[in-house]
Amino acid sequence: MPLRRSSLTFQARCQILSFLLATLSAFAYAQDGKICATEPDQYIGNSQDHFQITSWMGRGVCVRSHSVDLACYQTLEATLKNLNFLRVGEYTGAASVLALLPTIGALLGAPTTEIWRLLTVVPFGGGLAMLLSFGGAILPVRVEDYGKDLSSHKVSFRAKAAKGHQHQHIDDETYAELDSVVKHIEARMRQDQTMRLPKGHLWIGLLAMVALFFGAQAAMTITEQGGVLPWWCMMRWWMHLWYGMVTVTAIAENWAQLPFRETWKLFVSDIPYDVKVRGGDSIIAKLDRPEQSVDRVLHGLASLKAGTATVQGSKQYTRPLNAVLVVISVVNHGDQRIRSLLRLLSKCTSIATFVTGTALFASVQLLALPMAVMVLTLVLAAGVYGRAITGWIVQGVSKTEPLIHVIVNSTEEAQHVIARILSLDEYGTEDTESPNESEVRNLQVELHGHVFVKRRRVAHRTPWYLRTLGVLAQPFDLRNVDMSKLSAHGEVQEGTPPSQSELELGLLRKEDRQASNVQSF
Repeated sequence: MPLRRSSLTFQARCQILSFLLATLSAFAYAQDGKICATEPDQYIGNSQDHFQITSWMGRGVCVRSHSVDLACYQTLEATLKNLNFLRVGEYTGAASVLALLPTIGALLGAPTTEIWRLLTVVPFGGGLAMLLSFGGAILPVRVEDYGKDLSSHKVSFRAKAAKGHQHQHIDDETYAELDSVVKHIEARMRQDQTMRLPKGHLWIGLLAMVALFFGAQAAMTITEQGGVLPWWCMMRWWMHLWYGMVTVTAIAENWAQLPFRETWKLFVSDIPYDVKVRGGDSIIAKLDRPEQSVDRVLHGLASLKAGTATVQGSKQYTRPLNAVLVVISVVNHGDQRIRSLLRLLSKCTSIATFVTGTALFASVQLLALPMAVMVLTLVLAAGVYGRAITGWIVQGVSKTEPLIHVIVNSTEEAQHVIARILSLDEYGTEDTESPNESEVRNLQVELHGHVFVKRRRVAHRTPWYLRTLGVLAQPFDLRNVDMSKLSAHGEVQEGTPPSQSELELGLLRKEDRQASNVQSF
């Protein structure tokens, strides 16, 4: 027993001694941390004469070259001790200059609707504009700001707020006002002169915004390699950490303060073909039911029985004359508790992000003054010129009126407008024809990826195509769902007489099969 106890005591002493030796060795290594120096560190005079970006970045990489966090801190301390007082003063001033970066939102000015319009017309362009905001205010919080027009065309319509409770029955005056809005949309779609979107104007602005974005990202990447945080030594991407925080916080805050609680987008375009629709459920029958809410109907579009579309006459590709994106927004009357809670939470997060960013930039070490001025200039230029380019793009695009914004006060009003837009085609049933039908093109409406013709759902495509490209997306080509292509295979519905184009296509395919059989024989 005494021998066993002595062996256990000896093993415990050995483990404690090895632990102390490992700790002391690491501490001794850290105390003897190497000095990462550059030429201007001990220079007496203007350091700009000897400043080199590569050597300055290499010093920051050298400080973080250790895999041990303690060694990184000790190397940073040894490097700071190697600086003369002139360099210490320069680096302190550079950190003070960089600490102004979180206040960029004040320089960008008050939020305007340009980014919202660009985000609606061309979503990926609006997303790029939001990435260039650098934490600044993006979207207005007042409904009145969204009713201001940026061009000579009337692109925004605001229904008058009803007195009393917001969910009361729609009166005749409101019906007349909403019907006038729908008539404006119909006049826009029925005009003979096409209004082409200035794609060259749009792409020039977007490419300029891309150049500003990558310029700011490159400046931040270079700066964060040479600068070192004294409280997070191993962190290499500290500027991008701040950028991600302010961008996410700004987007979340603006979304929480958006004055609309519901928004629907309808992509309306004319049909350049003679189309006949057979069968299918009419969406108007569901929208006209008072017990059916528009939200329930629109989220159940896939459950509607689809109709069959047949292209009659020539199937040569033809571009539509007019296409417009109709956005219907329901005003938020402040009755959503979740949205109010999100506003408070986003505001607290915004304050915390501002404090964190200021502390981060004010405490950075080894930051050269030229690099601080460079990154501050490029980031401010990206934010200011990005906002200016966004306004320039929207001004040019608005001349063609690709967007019509309808602001309503209740879901019932939105339901009425949607039903009227889906009924714009005066030849709404397949059994009625007008002698002037060849002179007036039918219309198609795309909603959540579902394509409606004559109130019937006839096709579907991924909604992300329109959500990403916006008005740059081409209207759905109904030739892709032409049921006459299936007539030769007997896949048309029984009891439905084939049209002349269907018979001709079937005869041609029959002759082709006979010719191929003769050749093989």
